Amino acid sequence: MNTSITKLSNDFFRTFTDKTLLFLLEHGWDTKYGGLFETLDSQGKNGPEDFRRVMVHARQLFVFSRWTRVTGDKTFERMADKIFEYLIASFWDADYGGWYSRVALDGKPLDFTKDLYAHAFVLFGLLHYAEYIKKNEAEAWIQKTITVLQQRFLRSDGSYKEQMNRYFSDTAGDQRSQNPHMHLLEAALALSTSNESSQYNALVASLLKLFDDKFLDRRKLIIHEYLNNSFYPDKEIGHIIEPGHHYEWAWLLNWTAETLNQPELKGLGARILSKSLEFGWDFAFDGVFDQVNATNLSILKSSKRLWPILELIKALCVYPNERNLMYLKNCLETVLEHYLKETGTWIERYTQDWQVLSDKMPVSSAYHLGMACLELEKFNDS
Repeated sequence: MNTSITKLSNDFFRTFTDKTLLFLLEHGWDTKYGGLFETLDSQGKNGPEDFRRVMVHARQLFVFSRWTRVTGDKTFERMADKIFEYLIASFWDADYGGWYSRVALDGKPLDFTKDLYAHAFVLFGLLHYAEYIKKNEAEAWIQKTITVLQQRFLRSDGSYKEQMNRYFSDTAGDQRSQNPHMHLLEAALALSTSNESSQYNALVASLLKLFDDKFLDRRKLIIHEYLNNSFYPDKEIGHIIEPGHHYEWAWLLNWTAETLNQPELKGLGARILSKSLEFGWDFAFDGVFDQVNATNLSILKSSKRLWPILELIKALCVYPNERNLMYLKNCLETVLEHYLKETGTWIERYTQDWQVLSDKMPVSSAYHLGMACLELEKFNDS
């Protein structure tokens, strides 16, 4: 079993490193206006989007910074440098602080929204750029981002404001969504790992408490996506849950357990993984469903995006019992058969029975591909 997993992992890693990243290097950067394209097709043609998103640049900053260390390839470093320079020149609000969500092709602000999800990824990307390429240049921007998150985003109830206008007025005060908080925890864990500070461990602990107290139903082992400002499921969309986020949380709980020295969190993560495999895995066709109904665990969206199965791969790597290793082998075979092509391009979404739904590739998916590759490398080295 392990031999098969190692071979499949190596195929995945080589394709991503030698093909996907080179494809993004060649086609992902807009040589006319600067910045990264939002989407590409399999021939490298960019999509029609007339904007740049800060989240996309932050994710790619992580990928090319990390792969600079993985490969020693200076081409990756130069790409990371370009992304960093574009990021700080175009997206930072010099007057009021914080990162704009979108800019126009000419680099001028298009969407002044200050978005928690995007800020979490900016912090994550900057941390990796600092660790693997240029610490001095990135450090000030890391501290600016942390300050904005602590002073502008944090609410008195322990949650973080998810969307604000340019002047930091809350424009989504009635909602509490788990996904941006989950990625803030991911960034906080990266921050704590790189700095070993009690201050950052406290941030990790506070986000863990919010998850445990509000988003997680411990009895059912399901994670709510959409709550209202009283932390009850939203009347219209509160029934929606996503298996992919359950796998992501299972993986994060393992990391949190190591960071906070709370081994019991690994047990919780393992139980969440086991339960979410029951309702998230397609036992008829393989793969991971996009959405499930929290009320009765019926399938809401039987389509299958790329990222959920990649998050499952990460979780299976950190909870490697015999059953999970069988799932891991199956996941890798599914990714290499259906999603990731030998050319390095990928299919983003399928129907349940593997009919292609879209041939457009969001370049932000490189983050999920890269994270899965890194976790597989750790697993195979252990």
